[in-house]
Amino acid sequence: MSSTLASMDVVAEPLTLAEFFEMPYELIELVEGQPVLMSAAAVPHQVAVARLMVALAGACPASHEVVPSPIDWVLWSDPRATVRQPDIAVVRIEQLRGVRLTEPPLLAVEIVSESSVERDLVAKRRDYARAGCPHYWIVVPDRAEIVRLRLDGDAYVEVGRLRADDGPTDVTEPFPVAIDAARLRL
Repeated sequence: MSSTLASMDVVAEPLTLAEFFEMPYELIELVEGQPVLMSAAAVPHQVAVARLMVALAGACPASHEVVPSPIDWVLWSDPRATVRQPDIAVVRIEQLRGVRLTEPPLLAVEIVSESSVERDLVAKRRDYARAGCPHYWIVVPDRAEIVRLRLDGDAYVEVGRLRADDGPTDVTEPFPVAIDAARLRL
């Protein structure tokens, strides 16, 4: 690996998948061939991840598993590779036998933090839709809100919002699960 990559300077040439996976970082994504270093998650973010994982894991079909980040998902490799790390992914068990995900999860979840607003609300929404992920949830812990999206053609449509004052709510897709949005904030 070149010293440019080791120092995490902006790289002149896009990285290949092989070069990207040689990098010694866990909190990194590859966007159109460019490595993107992400800051570590704050405590409220991790609390939301843990609490939502418990709810999802309790209802997840036996054919699937709920996994937290870091887990590399190769969205595409051409023309320039893009690898994302959803905060939570619900994937078929067969997908977990490899080193990284190469097919879309059933559900990708992102927990919005100060440093990820544009990335989660715009960039990842666009990228996950392009990659064919059927369900995408955006969690805003400060508001105790979950925006639930379903892929319709090549874009997401909102299918519902869960808010703190809703109390425990049963949702039916991508599988039946009771979610209490109020539990997602400290």
